[in-house]
Amino acid sequence: MSDITFISRAAELALGAWGLGDDAASPEEIASLVSDGAAYWQQSLSDGSHLSLIRLFSPVVEREEVFLGNILLNDFLGKALIRAAEGGGDGRMALLANDLENYYLLYHGKSSLESISDRLRQEVLACLPDLYFGDEDPDRGIYGDLGKMLTFYKSNIEPFPAFTVPRFLLPQLLMKVDDELRRLAANEETNVNVVMAILSFFYSKDGAEMQSVHAFLERAMAEGLIPADDMRACFALGRNEEFDKKTFMEKKKNGVVDCTRLQETVECFLSKIKEEIEQGHSENLAANLTGKMPDLNADQVANMLLHGLQIGFLPLVKAAKVEGASACRFCGSGVAVILEKNIMGGFGAGRFYNQSPKSKPFEEALCGRCGISSYLETKLLGMHNAKPQPKGKDYPVTRQHNIVFHYGHHNEIELSHLRDTIDDIFDLIGAFRKKAFEEKRPFSLESIGEEIARRAAERESDADLPSVEEAFLDLISDDDMVPGLDILAQTPLDERARVLPLGVGDYQLMVFIVPRLEPRRTEAMDFVNRRFSRSRLAAFTLLALLRKLCGCNGPYYFQSVPKLSPGGFDYNTFYVHGSPMSANDAIKRYSVIVNFARRVSKYRDGHSLLADWILLAERLEDDPLGTFSDILRDSPLSAEDDRRDAKYRRLNNDFIKGTRMIDGKEYLRMMSQLRQL
Repeated sequence: MSDITFISRAAELALGAWGLGDDAASPEEIASLVSDGAAYWQQSLSDGSHLSLIRLFSPVVEREEVFLGNILLNDFLGKALIRAAEGGGDGRMALLANDLENYYLLYHGKSSLESISDRLRQEVLACLPDLYFGDEDPDRGIYGDLGKMLTFYKSNIEPFPAFTVPRFLLPQLLMKVDDELRRLAANEETNVNVVMAILSFFYSKDGAEMQSVHAFLERAMAEGLIPADDMRACFALGRNEEFDKKTFMEKKKNGVVDCTRLQETVECFLSKIKEEIEQGHSENLAANLTGKMPDLNADQVANMLLHGLQIGFLPLVKAAKVEGASACRFCGSGVAVILEKNIMGGFGAGRFYNQSPKSKPFEEALCGRCGISSYLETKLLGMHNAKPQPKGKDYPVTRQHNIVFHYGHHNEIELSHLRDTIDDIFDLIGAFRKKAFEEKRPFSLESIGEEIARRAAERESDADLPSVEEAFLDLISDDDMVPGLDILAQTPLDERARVLPLGVGDYQLMVFIVPRLEPRRTEAMDFVNRRFSRSRLAAFTLLALLRKLCGCNGPYYFQSVPKLSPGGFDYNTFYVHGSPMSANDAIKRYSVIVNFARRVSKYRDGHSLLADWILLAERLEDDPLGTFSDILRDSPLSAEDDRRDAKYRRLNNDFIKGTRMIDGKEYLRMMSQLRQL
């Protein structure tokens, strides 16, 4: 590693806080051990305690279906280890540095490594319900919101990843779902289909009820779980009207729903359900759901989560062998105990592989660790689309997101400000995109800048300009930032980027999760995102924007894995597709190419302009002179040229006096810049 000063600084802060002076190793020595990748180091101190450097190694599976969730799981385990080490009351621990699978921790106390390992296992066991269902708590490594997983309109497509949740957690799951149901039913804007789908999915007796909300309601009313008169009143059924499926579907389709009565009816149902859960009848209440959940106890789940982990020189769990079981299809090391379903593996799960002869559509193909990694991903990202879509668009597999890692100095206040700034940019762009759509006119970043500038001119003072608009004007006035903003403008209107800290400390690893890029009408679902993710040039433009927003020169990683090892960590560096490049050089070089490509690329109906300018920019990089010549030949440089037939746009509309030709200074200036590259 080229620079380890931040690690020695972290060690210095920890030693100072613990009151360890000359008796302990120097911060520089400890940082050197981290740089060398030491698994364990210990120094005995005069008071009978010891100082230890402990590496927690937890392997990351680099498959898109579980990659992000695996990272979240490791963050949880790293923070759980600190709580475990300090829980005995005879020691304290501090995280010095981490990448995705290596956490280097400094420990001072009297506990042995074996004792700390045992306490980690107990901490994991105690936190299992929170890991699955708890509200977001980054300090504990718990992310996401169960409510984001309960947005489905239909229950017949396996919309919730129940196959990854162990059966012993069923009572906690149902209680959490019930809380969300109350909230949804109380909101008059909630689509009644969402409430009905959740009820039938979680509380159906069999597959027939899960497939049919009406069948579930009929049985629930017959058993007295839902008062029949109340349910009839919800849908304004007359005294002589039958509560048959056809009538129910028509009422629901036409929006004939009394929201107040529905809320009261749901509350009545949930009150009775709560009594049944408290009496230990969860599996009977949710019989169909119970059959989907793996029959694993807490110890088995803990073993799966800790599988492959190593604390110092100690492996936490010995590899288990199950007679006749296959290895996990994702990691290849764990035992496959979980069915692979679309909600976990994406569209096409269970197809096109020959790990074992398939006697049924879905088989046990995932280990517990990969299963919970998939679950954590869904809990964080939620469902992309609440309504079922062709080709499984509603399955939240990370190939539809763009993940960027970054090391930097960011305290909680700065991190919160960064999140707010990114959210504000999304909101501002989204509002203008929506307005352009409603007014049936083209959308562009430049149009936003013009509108904001017009508003600013109408105000009496600059102080009246909203901070988000002021920040946007600052960004759009910088040519290096515009391409990155253009990328954010291609994300779905209802999605936001996430910024999460991984680990703790003064200098830490962060992850930016940017939503997938939306295709246009004639393009496949992942067409634009695939073109963007495969282009180093396009990736540099996004990293340049994030670097500007962060305001620091730590390294950034796109489709690259950050590592605390030689060559894997350098300040002022963009790592894209595994290759490093100076951030300053990348911004200087590629912003020229990209901005030229953006300005001359012409919108095609049904196609993404972003994808077109990325392709043109790559051609300019590979063959500057030839591509520039093609652009000149097929641009409307004369007033007589038909703009509709031209392949490219003009750079400007300034005509040379006395002629009908545009002024070519902009093209000459661009050509000069391209030649300098």
